[in-house]
Amino acid sequence: MRRGRLSARLGLGFWLATGWILLVLLAALLADVLPLARYDETLAGPPRSGPSPAHPFGTDGLGRDVLSRVVHGARVSLGVGLGAVLLGLAIGAPLGLLAGYRRKAADAVIMALNDVAQAFPALVFALAVVAFAGANLRNVIIVLGVLGVPSWVRLVRGSTLTYAGREFVLAARVLGARDRRILWREVVPNVAVPASSYAFIGMAVVIVAEGSLAFLGLSVQAPTPTWGGLINEGRTIMEDAPNVVLAPSVVMFLTVLSFNLVGDRLRALTDVREIGLEPVRQAVAAVPAPTAPHPVRDCLLQAEDVRTHFVTPRGLVKAVDGVSFTLERGRTLAVVGESGSGKSMLIRSILGLLPGTAVRGGTVYLSGDDLTARSPAEMRSVLGPRLGTVFQDPMTALNPVRTIGAQVTEPLRVHLRMGRRQAREEAVRLLASVGIPDPARTLRRYPHQLSGGMRQRVTIAMALSCGPDVLFADEPTTALDVTIQDQVLRLLHRLREERDMAVVLVSHDLSVVARWADEVIVMYAGRVVERGPAAEVFGRPRMPYTEALLQAAPRLTDPAHHRLRVISGRPPDLADLPAGCAFRARCAYAGDRCATEPPPLTEVEGRAYACWHPLPSTETSLEGTHVDGR
Repeated sequence: MRRGRLSARLGLGFWLATGWILLVLLAALLADVLPLARYDETLAGPPRSGPSPAHPFGTDGLGRDVLSRVVHGARVSLGVGLGAVLLGLAIGAPLGLLAGYRRKAADAVIMALNDVAQAFPALVFALAVVAFAGANLRNVIIVLGVLGVPSWVRLVRGSTLTYAGREFVLAARVLGARDRRILWREVVPNVAVPASSYAFIGMAVVIVAEGSLAFLGLSVQAPTPTWGGLINEGRTIMEDAPNVVLAPSVVMFLTVLSFNLVGDRLRALTDVREIGLEPVRQAVAAVPAPTAPHPVRDCLLQAEDVRTHFVTPRGLVKAVDGVSFTLERGRTLAVVGESGSGKSMLIRSILGLLPGTAVRGGTVYLSGDDLTARSPAEMRSVLGPRLGTVFQDPMTALNPVRTIGAQVTEPLRVHLRMGRRQAREEAVRLLASVGIPDPARTLRRYPHQLSGGMRQRVTIAMALSCGPDVLFADEPTTALDVTIQDQVLRLLHRLREERDMAVVLVSHDLSVVARWADEVIVMYAGRVVERGPAAEVFGRPRMPYTEALLQAAPRLTDPAHHRLRVISGRPPDLADLPAGCAFRARCAYAGDRCATEPPPLTEVEGRAYACWHPLPSTETSLEGTHVDGR
């Protein structure tokens, strides 16, 4: 099944191109043992004869077999391509790693020299060196390999910048690993993935360059054939024997095209932006539809029986299992729960951005419009203009090798069709609206040059750039300190009021939810276990899990060295949920019925809870809870 999905993603063109490359490579390797005439044997057939059973590609002006010469010429073209790519990689990769990892002075010097080298006319350099040093295989490989170094430096440096700031590299540093070990064990394996895809494209470029030099007589000399040399030899007799030129031209064209297709498809699969999230398709057979029809309510956002399941080797994982809610304009809905309860997966289910193995069920309405019935192409007009998202970690949400200006203006130019100048002016206004000082200067900076709070403000500006109706904030303050958390939350609240939009706030911080949310959903094991107005849910919880979350929040009134309250046990395995209530093993109020029957979500006076033994309506308070709720 996995191989079938991979084949579908690569496409038929990829496999045809791969087959052609293998055919040419095998022909070049086995040229001496194939039943072909020697490439330099004259009068192997009638001179200037067309294709025939004895000579499928015909013969040239000296009666030499064109097919044999094309096959032997592949040795030179592919050999030069492979040698030049390896040489460029051997020189450029260490420089790119050094520039991307060390940065500062090393980066500045290496990239300055690299820019100078890349600005020099490549063909002029190749012609001058080959003409001076001599036209032979070694010199051609050296020249073309050196010309490829600047591209390799830039590629490897960009990939190194991407991975050098990741959490796993920082963890290796904290453990005391040396820089050499970090580079070889942590950075190089990740950089090798995009480098391998670029190698195919580099092969195509080198084959064309070698063909150009051979056409000018500056590559391997006769009688050794090369594709460019064969084209040059045949142009004088093209009127009488066009096959002499067409045969090597077509083979060279197909080979270059195949290398480009393979490299481009591998690059798309390994691109940083392709993280396994893709629009999902409905699979009603795998996820049961609601048993009863539901009305389309007069509200901004409505979710009805949203389900997201994953088929894994360990069984069916119900990451989101039958979640329903409504949200009005100008209101904030908070989704709370422990890690792994399905909060973030619910948001991605609503947006339609899930791993390819996910199967989604249920219905999502935006102003009465069924989003789940839209195709991926149609959803692109909704994501951004109507639904905005602020992700948890702004550093990973921003592209490290692009300026802030390029990233903020991108949705404006894509969705609103703004020109470059207009988009930049709007980007300045957006950054100013989220409280970033000197926004014009910030547009020219890179994400690593900003603080965590400023990066999060940038992601908020990007999410609001197209004026969405609903803003999804997936734990937007997790990576920030306490004072910046408060600033970001105040900013979100102010923008909600100014723009009259709705906000869906995902958080594990109960004090944040109690202060800023109008309504709250408490999730456990992929299901809603309590729902209602925030003040009532936190003031009078009915579900024991909600009460346990509130009791686990530290309070400023607790005595020094007080033992922290925790919820006993651990969340259940979603691939092997227990019978009955999923919270039963951790609940102090569990009874016999809890072990056999899962409690339904019961609605009472605007509140909803899933519990066979609901708590009495006693007053509970978050007063005195630490501001970060942890």
